[in-house]
Amino acid sequence: MTTSLAEQIAWVRAVLAHLGISATELARRAKLAPSTLHRPLNEADYPGLLSGRTLAAIAGVAGVRPLEFPARMRGMAEPEAELYRPDRADTDPTSRAVRELTAGRNGRDAWVMSGWALDLAGVLPGDVVVVDMNLQPRPRDLVCAQIYDWSGMKSETVFRVFDPPFLIVRSTRLEEKPLTVDGNTVIIKGVVTSVLRQRAAA
Repeated sequence: MTTSLAEQIAWVRAVLAHLGISATELARRAKLAPSTLHRPLNEADYPGLLSGRTLAAIAGVAGVRPLEFPARMRGMAEPEAELYRPDRADTDPTSRAVRELTAGRNGRDAWVMSGWALDLAGVLPGDVVVVDMNLQPRPRDLVCAQIYDWSGMKSETVFRVFDPPFLIVRSTRLEEKPLTVDGNTVIIKGVVTSVLRQRAAA
C-alpha cells in the first residue's frame, strides 16, 4: 500500500507525542540528522517521502513497526464515553435536561462518561456531558477530541482539558502524557458546555 507524506508525518507526530520528546531528540535517539525530521515536519512544500531507513530507525526508538501507531492508539478497549440515548419518558429529569440543551441546536451532542480522565475537573463516570461542536476551544476548556490511527483506520473519542497546544488528563486514577493537538491525528471536535449528574439512589 502506498503511503503519503501526510500519513508519514502523522505517524511521526504520534510517536513524538507518545514519547513526549522533541523532533531533535527523536533524531538523536534514532541516529538521524536533525534535518531529516525537521524539514518534512516544518516545510509545507517538502518534496518526496521519508525513506524506509528513516521510518525503521524511528520505529526502533518507539518500539513499534514502521507506521504502526504507539500502544495507546492500538488498545481502544473500553471507550471513555458513549453517545447518550435519552429516555423517552418525561419523568426522567436527565433526559428532559438533555433535550432542552440540545433541541433545535445543530452541532450539540450529549455523551455519557465512563472513564476517569476528568475526575479532578469534576466530571465522573456516569455524568452526562453536552458538547457544542460550533464553539472554538479556549484554554482550560473541557473538550471532546478524536484520536486517529490512520494506519489502522480507527479513531477514539476522548475528553480532556485543553492546555494549548496539548490535551491534558486531570485525574486521580489515570496517568497519561499530554496529547498534542496537531489537526491530523489529534483533533478537537467540540467544547463541553454542560455537565449533568443524576442523583444517586438512596
